[in-house]
Amino acid sequence: MASHPTGRQLAWVLIVTASVLTACGAPSNASVTGGSGVADVDRAPSAFHGTLLDESAGRPDLTLLDTAGRTFSLADRPEDEVTVIFFGYTHCPDVCPTTMADLAVAGRQLPPEVREQVTVAFITEDPQRDTPEALRAWLDQFDSSFLGLLGGNEATQSALAELLLPETTRLPDQDGVIEHPPGGEGSHDHSDDTGDDIVEHSATVYAFGPGGATVIYTGGTTPDQYAEDLALLAQDS
Repeated sequence: MASHPTGRQLAWVLIVTASVLTACGAPSNASVTGGSGVADVDRAPSAFHGTLLDESAGRPDLTLLDTAGRTFSLADRPEDEVTVIFFGYTHCPDVCPTTMADLAVAGRQLPPEVREQVTVAFITEDPQRDTPEALRAWLDQFDSSFLGLLGGNEATQSALAELLLPETTRLPDQDGVIEHPPGGEGSHDHSDDTGDDIVEHSATVYAFGPGGATVIYTGGTTPDQYAEDLALLAQDS
């Protein structure tokens, strides 16, 4: 018999589905406030520009390889780390490069000691085209410190379910007119290219704080707002 979501899960679903699924369209400017999905913690939820979850399940048990072949475990990170994750793919024409560019600008606004506490990980859901070399070259356009993780497998499917995010799906590009981000096309050398298929993926950014707080962003967040929230999360270490 299928289980039914709890009240907390329903509130969480309403938050993350406000603008989580995209076929790489423009980010939503919708904001989410109030409701039982907002935390009651030491600092007021309104202190964050993102949405602070009330009873977060914590970091999902997600282990992937990075572009250098090293193992990355989201559940086993340094105690003082703020870990930011985003699921996407390098051929995405707008949401993915825009999000990574905003996070890169935000990181450069942080004081050095805070910046050292923040790890940004981009999880590709298109490993057929996003080889380690291609993913690394794409991320280096934004920030060479960004981690590239190879997803698009059972591990990411499980993590998406745990985070109550929609499954990633591949849609054939009927028009063949996807405009790639600058530098993206030239940095790829695929012996088995899947063409300009669209990968429909979550557009939600997750930020996990060292004190157990989880803040999510569903669109319309500026680099200044990311920077302020990341600094606030880092204070919990």
